[in-house]
Amino acid sequence: MAKPIAVGGTSSSRFVYGTTILLLICSITACSALYADEAGVNDFVIRTAGHGQIGVRYASLIEHHHLATNNDDESDSSRVWVTSQSHEFPGAVSDGHHHHRPAASTGDVTNNFDHIIGKILISTSEEDNSSSCSIAGRDVTSGQVLWRVNACSSSAAAIVKSNGDEFTPRHVTLASSTYANVVYSLDNMGVFRGWNSTDGMLQLDIDLFQQISSEKDQVGNLFPDGIPRLLDTSHPRIIGTVVVTEGGNDESLVLLDTKTGQPIPPSSSKEEITPLLTLSAKSLLVKAKVSKKKYDTARIVDVMFVKEDTNNSNNKKHHPGHLVVFVAWSSTNHEISAPKNMQVTKSISSFSSMAWIDVKLKEVIQTSEPPEASAPKSEDYDDWSTTLIKSISYSYDVVKAVPLNVDGVGSTTPLLLSSLRKAVSSDNTNSNNSLSLLAIAASTSQLLLANNVSTNGGGVGRSYEIDMLHPHWRFIDTISIPQVVGNVATLTIAGVDDRYPSSRRIESLFLLSVNGTEGNENPFYRVYGSEKKSDEETLHSAVVLCPTFESRGLVVTALEDEKVGGDDIVVAISYVLNDGKTAWSSKTFDGDSTIVPSVRGGASSIGRNDRAHLLECSEQSMTVAFTTTGGMTSTFRFETSSSVMKSTKLWTSEEALASVSSAVFLDETHAMVTLSDSQEEAVNADYEEEKALRNLQFSSRIQMQLESLKDGIFGGGLISSLKSVVIMSDEKKAERDIAFGFAKVAVLLSETMHRVVALDTMKRNVIWSMNLHSGASWHKIVHGGQFISLNDPHGNGGVNDHEMLAMSYITGASTSLEWKCFDGLSGRTFSGDTLPVKAAISQIVPLRTTSHQPHHHDTSGCRQVALLVHSDNTVSVIPDTARSRAIVDEAVLAAGKNGLFVHSIDKRTGEFRSQVVTRKAGSDSFDLVTVGTTVFDPSQETIVNVAYPRRGEVIQSPSTVLGDESLLLKYLNPHLVVVVTEATPTFFSEINPDADEESANGFYNSLSTGSSTEKKRKPLGAAKSGEGTTGVTNIAAPSIFVSLLDSVSGQILHRVSHSHVDSASQLLKATHVPVVVSENWVVYTYFNQRTRRTDVGVLTLHEGMIDKNGITAFTAPEQEIAFSSLESAKPIVLSRTFGLAKAVSALGVTSTKAGISSKQFMFATGNDQVISFDQRFLDPRRPNGDLKESEKMEGLMKYSPMLPIIPFLTPSHILEVSSVQSISSASAHVESQSLVLAFGGPDIFFSRVSPSKGFDLLPDDFNRGLLTVVVVGLLVALNVIQRMNKKKMVKEFWS
Repeated sequence: MAKPIAVGGTSSSRFVYGTTILLLICSITACSALYADEAGVNDFVIRTAGHGQIGVRYASLIEHHHLATNNDDESDSSRVWVTSQSHEFPGAVSDGHHHHRPAASTGDVTNNFDHIIGKILISTSEEDNSSSCSIAGRDVTSGQVLWRVNACSSSAAAIVKSNGDEFTPRHVTLASSTYANVVYSLDNMGVFRGWNSTDGMLQLDIDLFQQISSEKDQVGNLFPDGIPRLLDTSHPRIIGTVVVTEGGNDESLVLLDTKTGQPIPPSSSKEEITPLLTLSAKSLLVKAKVSKKKYDTARIVDVMFVKEDTNNSNNKKHHPGHLVVFVAWSSTNHEISAPKNMQVTKSISSFSSMAWIDVKLKEVIQTSEPPEASAPKSEDYDDWSTTLIKSISYSYDVVKAVPLNVDGVGSTTPLLLSSLRKAVSSDNTNSNNSLSLLAIAASTSQLLLANNVSTNGGGVGRSYEIDMLHPHWRFIDTISIPQVVGNVATLTIAGVDDRYPSSRRIESLFLLSVNGTEGNENPFYRVYGSEKKSDEETLHSAVVLCPTFESRGLVVTALEDEKVGGDDIVVAISYVLNDGKTAWSSKTFDGDSTIVPSVRGGASSIGRNDRAHLLECSEQSMTVAFTTTGGMTSTFRFETSSSVMKSTKLWTSEEALASVSSAVFLDETHAMVTLSDSQEEAVNADYEEEKALRNLQFSSRIQMQLESLKDGIFGGGLISSLKSVVIMSDEKKAERDIAFGFAKVAVLLSETMHRVVALDTMKRNVIWSMNLHSGASWHKIVHGGQFISLNDPHGNGGVNDHEMLAMSYITGASTSLEWKCFDGLSGRTFSGDTLPVKAAISQIVPLRTTSHQPHHHDTSGCRQVALLVHSDNTVSVIPDTARSRAIVDEAVLAAGKNGLFVHSIDKRTGEFRSQVVTRKAGSDSFDLVTVGTTVFDPSQETIVNVAYPRRGEVIQSPSTVLGDESLLLKYLNPHLVVVVTEATPTFFSEINPDADEESANGFYNSLSTGSSTEKKRKPLGAAKSGEGTTGVTNIAAPSIFVSLLDSVSGQILHRVSHSHVDSASQLLKATHVPVVVSENWVVYTYFNQRTRRTDVGVLTLHEGMIDKNGITAFTAPEQEIAFSSLESAKPIVLSRTFGLAKAVSALGVTSTKAGISSKQFMFATGNDQVISFDQRFLDPRRPNGDLKESEKMEGLMKYSPMLPIIPFLTPSHILEVSSVQSISSASAHVESQSLVLAFGGPDIFFSRVSPSKGFDLLPDDFNRGLLTVVVVGLLVALNVIQRMNKKKMVKEFWS
């Protein structure tokens, strides 16, 4: 009889124990939950130097020395690396407006950088050039961007010449430790600024042209050829610049005080009312009696500071010294040869046409009584015991002007004036300085040297043929003098080897004895790679020397290693200079020495090393930064450890992040499981993508959960979970973030840098990068499909599908399309090809199979497919395989009986064309049939923007519940297209109301509503299908039009207009109108010139209303279940316009997993912030009067014309996010969370926001420990009660 009781008790105990264990596991699992107090902790900003497409052109190292404090025994120092896109040589003579004339058509694609041709090919759009005025300061050790400033004063960021492909930097940068840790900039508007090199704070802001202009000036001052220059004089208080009068051929030198920014006057002009603040080059040449010969322009060449000889001076306190000014007669229209049979114009001169000008400096010192001995010391004290210097100002006098008499070879040989460089001995202690001048001959095949130039203008001339410099050079490119140690100058001279399809730049190292040599010994010699000169076949793209390394010197070079993986990988190779010899011996690095980790294809000009910059040089180590034309900066430290040459990569910076044009989110939450032997045979082990997709299947997920439960009970997971109750480790938090879907990889495309970069949003770093063809006109990334949800659980085209397609459109002698199929998580390329294109591509339609069958990659196939619509009404498929065409057939069948519709937009002609894709009978090709056409007359309006709904957006409900429980039906058209047009200046002038405003108003209203008859506003839902709500009658000419089109029927669904300008001249520049479409909402912004504010337009589209009693258990309104673009009625449109006090550069909207959370619209503002507005703020149904009870129940707010900027609705918080061009979002696995990425400018901003707050998050004060104690207590109590009950039952039974 006890047996049944025992059995029953055992069954009951099992149930109780099982339930309790589940509760305990649940309580422990709560430790991995998401908490509301974690909001914002995962937000980050990746700051770049902001140099975008142009890249690093100018770089300088500044060392800060901090004096020792009372607590420190030694002084501290830090180094800041200042970079800019301005000219590499800020004081070099400009070459004017280059005219490029090909001698023969070659059909080659020009490289992005060509120093001989003197141009940089760029995109002419303002968005691409918006960052071309950036100056940045980086920490040398960590690579962190300490500060970044905009050095340009006007709105335009660059000068694009008439040929449309030449970029001229609009500012010049000069940074040096000589100038008291201040970085100076000068833009082409004449604004001279000084920036603190530590934090980028503005210290000087001077209008140069205003300072040097006088009432007697008949013409204004300009910079020669519109290009500013800053001349490094090496004097800590003086910087030079050059101006010219408009239309003149006489340049003038202006000396600027670096402390005040004011021009320095000549001493002789102090008594004049308006002193002349410039030195005329023509007058100086005349004073030096230098003949013009065949030259016609007087130019300022360079300035250098020479200290006063104080050996015999009684007063050694103040010796301002002299300035030596070099001036020359020049010709600006000389044609020279360049690579690929190009002819360009350059400024030329010769040593015999130059003059040496001696300018004596004078100090004006104001002093006061000496301070008390106990007074604290200050930097203003010159002599502590006698004089306190209050301020110092300068003046100058021209004391001597002599011709530059260079004896020997090359004195009369024409030279490129922009290539002239000076080398001054570092032993600069008296007036007997050693000086050498180097320049490239006008033939570009000869190097000219004026050595040991003296104060009387004399010197020794030499010339070196290009074959003596390097046997493979065809043209000499640039001369750089990075350092002078004693009387020996280190030179890096670059030449161009045009034997290849793309010209290659090769650098070589040379040494120069500045003070000359005895007898006929050559003072200039090359440092070869070995005593046998075996390095001539090695293409060194960059060379840098550290002369003090281990007292012998260390040379680091960059070259292409074509043996590594078959890719163009650039590596660093070191050489140690032999004692007293001109050769180096090779040393092997122990460590990472890869400058560009992987370029993965692309043209040769992208991803290749461009320059090497010496950041640190000592006897123990050497730090070098390599910059590439692909936008990556890599910094290494080289040192000797245990007789082994060791290289350590300190940091890398992906500058392509500063010009991202599009982004695609991928989910990283694939937990891999071990496959069985049969599964391993079915799925090749090389294809991780196939394994990941298999793990998404239901059976695999159940298997993973069982394995996890088994590990928790028997593998120690339970104990580790108990430990994490008190403290959550970083590893546990990372696992939690993966489980909640926060682990995303953003695949970013930089079209201007021709590069794809993958950013891990959890680790906040770049995980891989890939180069695209540098000669392409555009690039696109294709991912997903027309009928695929972004959250597809099977990974077919959604965030779980990592297979992507990159396409590059290449124009030239022939038009082609290069495509690559790659994995978005690893960057691995599966396949690729280049195909000819017969007609321009007008539309790209992404397609993706919905089949779950495994797919093995081959050399020509890809799971992702793109359907290309061409301008000649033909279509093609990429990749062009039978499987791809089968995917197109699958998409046609999925589209339904009407077929697969595509469309194209020609912004030039304003034509919008809707077409349907059909398969040709008995053929593998497809046909296009035009269904509808809409034309925006280009003589009246131009298309400025086109926007589409978010593909795969999850819509939780097709209606909105109002406060009175009625339903407002949403108009959900997946084929909606928003086209924003702007009136042309001519058309605006014609329709602008000057006289008969009353008659004109009807015409303006007809432009926006389609009818000139004024209609009364009807109650919501009472309007007939296709009718829109009319707003306030226009009283000004419309200038912006927002049109809603159906891409299937091609018809206009609705059209609204706005007036944002007063005159036609304000329409010469296109207005930036960002647009975002979400569900049935259309939000757009534009700057209103009339009101001087940003206007935010909101349109909501509806089908109608259903009364609260319209749907019952017995009645229901008649509704179409399926939407048809050809048969469904037009929407009812509600509109409102709000004002915003900030300029807006980009719009975005949040997205969540199930679409339950409310929407937040993201705005990127002109003050470098990303702000958000709940959709209730933008609701066009906000009433003007007091709220009714039903409106309060619905949550509506009273209308206010201005949108408030609320600090706690600013996701960027205190972070600065500059020049954002796009905002994308992705959903997490938690409904309340949305992931937002802002990009397009020099900063990348990532944030996790909660549009509806944390309704599914644990509260901040959730007591996990108490929950665990309660569960454990319940377990103990149940066990005790069960035992007591068992004893009682047994006792009662036996009694």
